[in-house]
Amino acid sequence: MKKLLTTSALLLSMVQASVNIHSTSYQEEAKITPTGEKTKEWVRASKVVPGTVVRYVNSLENAGTKSARKLVVKNPIPKSMEYVENSASCQNGCTMTYSVDGGQNYNNAEALYVGVGENRRLAKASEYTDIQWIVDSLLANTQSTVEYKARLK
Repeated sequence: MKKLLTTSALLLSMVQASVNIHSTSYQEEAKITPTGEKTKEWVRASKVVPGTVVRYVNSLENAGTKSARKLVVKNPIPKSMEYVENSASCQNGCTMTYSVDGGQNYNNAEALYVGVGENRRLAKASEYTDIQWIVDSLLANTQSTVEYKARLK
């Protein structure tokens, strides 16, 4: 079992609202219903073994009286994890960008490159080191989420 570490940063372009962020990680767990049907559900991550997919959820809450605009949420992908391609999402309108250099530079997946010269190529999802969401707007007294999945190496 490996310990999972993740941190999120919430940056406001203007201090205009009281926005809080809470990060939680989940893993799928097999369940059997009373009728014997096999299902899976997301439960808080506890014992994660190599190959396990973990879902990282950042819950945003605007406890203020004003809307917050252009909220930037940055999530480093733990070094022991590999990003699951196309798994990043947001509940409300946002822009998602990725980094392959530890969060120094971000770009869209279609324009994110590694290498130089003849070795320059599009980055693979497994090479992403960080994800950034720019949430368009979070109304006063509302909540939203941004999330992604990663697999333990």
